[in-house]
Order: sequence, then structure tokens, then C-alpha cells
Amino acid sequence: MLDKPSMPLYLITITSAWGRGADEKVMKMENVVTGGQGRDDGVKGQRGRGPDAQGHFSTTVNGVTVKFSEAMPKGEHVLDKADLEPASDYVLIQLLTHSSRSVGLDETVDLRAEGTEVFRAFKSDRIFRFTNNGHGFEWGVEKIPEPELRVICQVREDEVLVLERDGNDIDLKLNDVLDLGQAGTEHLHTEKRLITVFYENEPREIARGTYTTEQLKQKFGVQEGYVLEFINDEGQLTPLKPGAKLKVKEGMKFFEQVPCGGSS
Repeated sequence: MLDKPSMPLYLITITSAWGRGADEKVMKMENVVTGGQGRDDGVKGQRGRGPDAQGHFSTTVNGVTVKFSEAMPKGEHVLDKADLEPASDYVLIQLLTHSSRSVGLDETVDLRAEGTEVFRAFKSDRIFRFTNNGHGFEWGVEKIPEPELRVICQVREDEVLVLERDGNDIDLKLNDVLDLGQAGTEHLHTEKRLITVFYENEPREIARGTYTTEQLKQKFGVQEGYVLEFINDEGQLTPLKPGAKLKVKEGMKFFEQVPCGGSS
């Protein structure tokens, strides 16, 4: 579903809701790839983190450093230490290298393992899920702005987040918002911000996106009065009409043509 507020936002539907009371679980999505491949993916088997000079083990919750005398506190203790009470009103999320996962109140976390440096907590009784590059993510609120999503998924500056759609993928922009509050599962992946296309068989690097005929003519330096053509998905040479819009993809080939139809 797409929403059009004052600033253009894509509202993208993804959800899985878990009730936290009495371990009640309500699944609202199908064929979900979770953070995992395993609850401890990205945690076990990594180098250990030792205590500080005072013998404390530390982590951060919502950007605030919290310290523990024991190396393996329960999720409830982590929330209590962060002054998030009652702990049962909160969802605790652990940020991993390529995913994120929820931590139950009675579940222990080994703060000696790398991948336990950052946690987020949300006042919520639901857990939402989505995937990026095949890795599962769990989160505690239903809406994630694109800039925050980039941080969660550790997207590089030269990459864009792409919402997968059959034949019509959507590049997420700065003002877009991922809405996790409705039924269904969405899958994201990252792609390079710049792509390589060919103009008269010469490679040109341009930004991903949709262009008008006039914008492409200017970018390629098409001669005045000439027609710009491209090879479509069926392999046919297709002229771009004035004012037409084209979503430019990696590897596309463009040519200029004299108006009368002769080869340039």
C-alpha cells in the first residue's frame, strides 16, 4: 500500500505480531525468513568481549550505556537497568551484523559475545518482521523511516534500499517510510546507487532512477534534433517519445538516430 502525505512516503506492508503475555504467539504472515537462520546468528562463535577495569560488562540500550556485574543478564534485567519499567511493557531488540532479533524477558544474553553491543527497546507488545538481502529482521514499532532503516540494515552510502515488487521494484528515497503494521511480508535488497548503461556502445555511469526523454538526451549529449532510442526487454530498438519517462536499469543500451530513420 502506498500513502501520499505532505512528503511522499511509501507505506510498505510487512508484519508479524507476537503477543508477549504468557508467551502467546499470533503469527500474521506467511513464509517469513527470520533473523535468522537461528536465534543466535551473528552472536555465537565470534570473538569475546571482556569486562572493563571495574569488572563490568556493558552494552547500550537506545543509545544509553548500561553496565552489569554478570556477563549473562536476562532480557528483563537489561530493560530494568535501562530504566524501562515495567519490563513487560517493552520489546527488546538486539542489533546484529546482518539482522536483528527480539530478546525475551526470560532469555539470557551473553555480553561477552560480539554482536551484543547495541540494543533497542520499544514500548510495545508486538514484534514486526521484514527481510533485507535474505536476512531476517525483527523490530518493535510498525513504521521505520528510510534513514533509520539504512542504519538498522547497515546500508552503505553508495547503495540504495529496494523494495521488491513483481516487475516493478521501488527504490526507497530519503522521505519514504516502511510501514510494518499490516498483513503480508515484504522483502528488501540493496543495489548500487550508480549503474552502468551504454550510449552508442560506450559505458556511462549514471544514478539509478526514472528519467524523461529530455533528461536522458541532455545526460548523453544527444545531437540536436536526433531521436534517442533504447533496446527494450524484448531486444527491440525502441524510440523514446518527447516527455516519456523511463526507469533506467543496469546494462541498458541507448543509441541516437537521425530523425528520418537513417543510422547515426
